[in-house]
Amino acid sequence: MTDETTFRVIETGDETFRWLLRADGGAAIASSDGVYETKQAAMRDIQRLKRVAPEAGVESVDDE
Repeated sequence: MTDETTFRVIETGDETFRWLLRADGGAAIASSDGVYETKQAAMRDIQRLKRVAPEAGVESVDDE
């Protein structure tokens, strides 16, 4: 069995939901910046990310 990068939707203790993006081996590499009222709302954002992420650029920000 091979590991692969996977989104996970997690129910929080206060009946809201968050998502995590897990890399090969299980390390968290990204997470939602807030909570969602429903699991379906979290899934919608995951689908949106999956559509736009291949087109996303990379920006370097230097502290001044």
